[in-house]
Amino acid sequence: MKTKDGTQLKAQPDYHAMSDDDLLLAMAAGGNNGHSAFEAFSVRYIQPLNRLTYRLGFKSADCEDMLQDILVHIWQKATLWDKQKNISARAWIYRVATNLCIDTHRKNTRQPAKGAVDIDVVPLTGAVSSDQQSEQRERKAHIDAALLTLPERSRTALILIYYQELSNKEAAQSMGVSVKAVEALLVRGRKMLKKSLKTSEGLL
Repeated sequence: MKTKDGTQLKAQPDYHAMSDDDLLLAMAAGGNNGHSAFEAFSVRYIQPLNRLTYRLGFKSADCEDMLQDILVHIWQKATLWDKQKNISARAWIYRVATNLCIDTHRKNTRQPAKGAVDIDVVPLTGAVSSDQQSEQRERKAHIDAALLTLPERSRTALILIYYQELSNKEAAQSMGVSVKAVEALLVRGRKMLKKSLKTSEGLL
C-alpha cells in the first residue's frame, strides 16, 4: 500500500498469527507494536489463564482481578523472555502465571477457595436430562474439591497437564523441575486424588 505521495507503507504484522515466541518479543519491544502484540496475546491466553486461576483456587470474584494481574505481569516481564534458556514460550508463560497465583495465595495467607464457581464449564447441549446434568455437576464438584486438597506441587502438575494440556516437558519447564520429577508428581497426585474420591470410584 502507498500513500498519496507514493511512499510505500509498511504492512502491519498479523499479531494474531504470530507464535508465542514472537508475541513475547514484540511485547518486549514496546511502543504501538507492543500494545498490539499484547492485545493479541490477551485474546489467545485469556481463557486458558482464566481456567488456570480458577483451578489454582481463586474465587470467581477474585478470578478476574488475578487474570488481569497475570496478563500485565507477563507483559512487564516479556523483556526477560529472550534471556531464558531451555524453556518454551508457552512453558514460560505458565511458569510466570502459576508462580504469581501461588505467591498471591501465600501473601494473602489463605487457603484455596473450596466454594469457587467454575466460570468455564462447557455447556451441556442436546437431550441431556436434568438428572444427568445434576450427576455431571456433582462429579465435577467432587473432583474440584479433591483437587484443592492436594499438595501444591502435585496439584500444579495435574492442572498444567490435564487441564491446561501442557506436555510433560512443558509442565516440567514451567515448574523448574525434570520431566521425571513431574511424572512422579503426577503418579503421586493421581493416587491421592483417587484416595480422596474413594466414594466416587471410576471417575479417573
